[in-house]
Amino acid sequence: MNQDAFLPVWDQMGDAGEAVLCLSGFASSNWLFRLWLQDIQGSFRFLLPENRGMGRAAPATAPYLLDDLAKDAVRLLDHLALAQVTVIGLSMGGFVAQRLFALAPERVKRMVLLCTSSGGEEFQPLLPLMSREQVTSLYQLDAETRIHAALSPQICPLLQEHYPQLFAEVFRQRLIHQENLQQILFQYDAVAKFLRQRQPLEQINCPVLILAGEQDLLVPLANAQLLAKKIAHSQLAVIPDSDHLFFLEQAEMVNRVLLDWLLRRQ
Repeated sequence: MNQDAFLPVWDQMGDAGEAVLCLSGFASSNWLFRLWLQDIQGSFRFLLPENRGMGRAAPATAPYLLDDLAKDAVRLLDHLALAQVTVIGLSMGGFVAQRLFALAPERVKRMVLLCTSSGGEEFQPLLPLMSREQVTSLYQLDAETRIHAALSPQICPLLQEHYPQLFAEVFRQRLIHQENLQQILFQYDAVAKFLRQRQPLEQINCPVLILAGEQDLLVPLANAQLLAKKIAHSQLAVIPDSDHLFFLEQAEMVNRVLLDWLLRRQ
């Protein structure tokens, strides 16, 4: 496969209204968006590309950078003849959104950054900070043990106890959508390079909504607060009684904040 000509596989939710590009997180396909946005899909045209090697996408055949994922997104916009879109970046997808704006600012009308961070020494490390070897060991475990570890109270402190039905559904979806270790390592290396490099956040001049879970242990709340400080036209909303999966745990509240913000900035 010619990596430079990569066109993402994508799904669409809703067929009316403004196009919104939804960028997925680490080691995940786009099912998280489908689970989250199902109640508001009538309001916008949500475009859900699959990252390289994830979900239904063809596997990556060589290492890549997050800039390459951003360029994949631009190719999708070109393919769909969309000059400009609102971009939602979820966790690692927020990293890709930042690179998308850096590479093609004219394509980004607005950004929504959820449970995410940025690169450089000012930002706190993501927790748990796992080495490449630890990631490899984790993905060599059987699927149920691995998923329990990923959703444990050390990472999602509220999910299982406070939202048991949601925990069961997320667990089921992760069992259905299991990703390949080599593809995850390609993504891990790309993320590691991004996090080492300071990003030009001061150049982001479009409206930005930053959403964070009050008890997010994976991405410290301080990082969302720093993003809001560094991005000029930004608004921060902290979602109470929630962790890294706050957009699912408090979906009604998050959707209300999101729709209000989007509709006021059309």
